[in-house]
Amino acid sequence: MVAFRRCLLLALLVALSALAGCATPLRGEVTTFNAWPAEAPRTYRFVRTEAQRNSLEQAQWEDLLRFELARAGFQQSPDPRFAVSFDYRVDRKMSSVVEYQPVVQPYFWWGAFGPHAGFSFGGPFPWWGSAYYPVASDRIWYDYRLHLQIEDLSVKPPRRVYEGTAISDGYVPQPEEVLPLLARALLGDFPGPSGVTRRVEVPRERK
Repeated sequence: MVAFRRCLLLALLVALSALAGCATPLRGEVTTFNAWPAEAPRTYRFVRTEAQRNSLEQAQWEDLLRFELARAGFQQSPDPRFAVSFDYRVDRKMSSVVEYQPVVQPYFWWGAFGPHAGFSFGGPFPWWGSAYYPVASDRIWYDYRLHLQIEDLSVKPPRRVYEGTAISDGYVPQPEEVLPLLARALLGDFPGPSGVTRRVEVPRERK
């Protein structure tokens, strides 16, 4: 029995380690519209709105987005074909959730060597009530939204050839972890279908 318990504990530890190594993928929705010029070189520069012009936050988001654009075959250039602009928003929200916790109850019995005691979940007798009880709590969650626009600078005035929006929500409080995943969802099959909203799932890379 002792050997069986040790094997069971070892199997549980292995399972927990495997779960810890598998990060939950980002799930969300992507909507894109495009009139992408065929065979156009993917050279670009960032452009900012007046409100973004001196923003250190915007500069940080550009650093993260630059890497994802490179993964999609884009390259920054002093004489680019395209201008890239984007807006990244994170809204903090709170909601009330109800979770059901197991009821831990004591039990006692008499054996050959005197009284014994222990604990059970929900109790061994039906008249002890439900095995679970509701616990209400407030939980903070986040709405993430990335809107990306690309304009063709080879025509005058510049013509918009791509716009896409990726949205997701969750409990990740670090927006810098979510932005690259939203960008990957938009740029993974760039330019993608036009006028379509689709569900996406982006795997998180192990750190």
